[in-house]
Amino acid sequence: MNAHRISTLVLVAASLFPEYFCAVPAAAQNAKVSPVAPRREQVEAVVNFKNEAKGKNADYIPYLAKVDPKLFGIAIVTTDNQALTMGDVNYAFSIQSISKVYSLALAMEELGPDKVFEKIGSEPTRRPFNSPVAVVDMPTHSGNPFVNAGAIATVSLISGSTADEKWKKILDFYSKAAGEKLTLIDEVYKSEAATNTGNKALSYLLAQI
Repeated sequence: MNAHRISTLVLVAASLFPEYFCAVPAAAQNAKVSPVAPRREQVEAVVNFKNEAKGKNADYIPYLAKVDPKLFGIAIVTTDNQALTMGDVNYAFSIQSISKVYSLALAMEELGPDKVFEKIGSEPTRRPFNSPVAVVDMPTHSGNPFVNAGAIATVSLISGSTADEKWKKILDFYSKAAGEKLTLIDEVYKSEAATNTGNKALSYLLAQI
């Protein structure tokens, strides 16, 4: 599984503060200080939940089950370039399924969205994210790129004459998006590789599409 040294999740402030991102008069758009971006204290109020104790680690991946669940790091950049980081921002978190977003972006950059969504689809599966039944029920394409079957299919669309060439292209694209060189967390990779029989089953089902 892809992992990185950038240890923070970057969020777009517009998705957190939709009430502040409404249409503004043209005259205000040239102002040095954005009239719609949230104030720093508003951002801090939203992300200041380090002591939140709900949820649990993904224990179906042995390595992740042992990671300290109290670790928390976040970075927010607003539309007017305010930057705020909080928590354990120097820890190397595994990006896990966040990688699906960037794999899709790379495939769309190479092939265009029409070609990608002919193969991947864009509808909900109404099944768990790792469901083999969802693949069987959709004999012409995978449901969408954010379930495991769709993510596997997405990566299959990315060009490369060898597996190593394809991997380098993907990692370089992730690094470009992150703004720094990303690396593989070897312990996470080995833990997932040893227990990924479900994803292997999905890949065999997808081979029939």
